[in-house]
Amino acid sequence: MILSDIAAVPLSEIASLPRSVWMAVAAVLGLVFGSFITALSYRVPRGQSIAHGRSQCPACGTTLTARDLIPVFSWLIARGRCRVCQTAISIRYPLIELLTAAVFMSAVWREPRLLPLLLLLATAVLMMTLAITDLEHRRLPFPLLVPLAVLGTVYGVLIQPQLLAAAVTAASVVLAGLSVAALSRRFLGRPLIGAGDVYVLAIGALMLPWLAFVIFMGLAGLLALIFGLAWRRWNPDALFPFGPSVFAALWVTMVFQAPLTGFVS
Repeated sequence: MILSDIAAVPLSEIASLPRSVWMAVAAVLGLVFGSFITALSYRVPRGQSIAHGRSQCPACGTTLTARDLIPVFSWLIARGRCRVCQTAISIRYPLIELLTAAVFMSAVWREPRLLPLLLLLATAVLMMTLAITDLEHRRLPFPLLVPLAVLGTVYGVLIQPQLLAAAVTAASVVLAGLSVAALSRRFLGRPLIGAGDVYVLAIGALMLPWLAFVIFMGLAGLLALIFGLAWRRWNPDALFPFGPSVFAALWVTMVFQAPLTGFVS
């Protein structure tokens, strides 16, 4: 069986279930992976292994047990506090879990084929982790960008026939973006765009057909403007992280690609 045949296998061949049931399954998986994303976004920027060591309360160091790790419900039952030291636990944890559930559901709504769906879900995990890391640390770690680029390339191979044109577009984006970053650093004292952001734009070129990529670029700029104005209002002295706007634009374009391209064309 060749790759295209594997990619065409629908979810209905795995189990003959209504789409609503598949979306419910996706929501549960999203909650679980949302918990994983919170751990990943905490450990990777700090150079900690994601494979070793159990989760702990960052305040008192208590090792978390199964009852502390139930997505959303553990936070609600504990009223947002550590059960040992009573230190407040950020609401970011249940919010990330709920957002991941919504993202996973949108992926199932968008993609009925098994292999592209799995790739979409994997990229969603990486994109959300990178977006959170950029918000909190103002950087996009390469240990997360590299697997995203690999998964994005495989996804692009499955959904679009003109991969060579996509690769040329991606290379052009990297060249132009890094040039802008270098020139702005030289003449303005700081780069207008980070290298990580440039690579994410290039990944978008690999994952999307040409028209959808153009829509993605425009949407990324619009969201950056909106988020940037809000960010400056709340954090006037802090640098604006561009990554979350790019990832949000990329996901929206991928999920709503058909209606967006149909509206534009």
